[in-house]
Amino acid sequence: MAHIPMDDVQALWNATPHHDWASLHRTLEQRKGKAEGISDRLIDLLLPITQQWAQSHHPFPDSPQRLYDMLNQAIQSKR
Repeated sequence: MAHIPMDDVQALWNATPHHDWASLHRTLEQRKGKAEGISDRLIDLLLPITQQWAQSHHPFPDSPQRLYDMLNQAIQSKR
């Protein structure tokens, strides 16, 4: 079962200059293929989710914990 750990979510939060879905999507794209951090498999799951949320103007969470909850809930619903 896919799951993104809190430390990876915190790293994404810190690496995303503007806390919105489009910026998070770009951060994920930049991290794809890197040897460290979040796996490419998880990035492949998250890219369409963040793109859809950006296009639908889905509210961006106000904390890393809420981002963690939202992303993991979305991953689980994809299964």
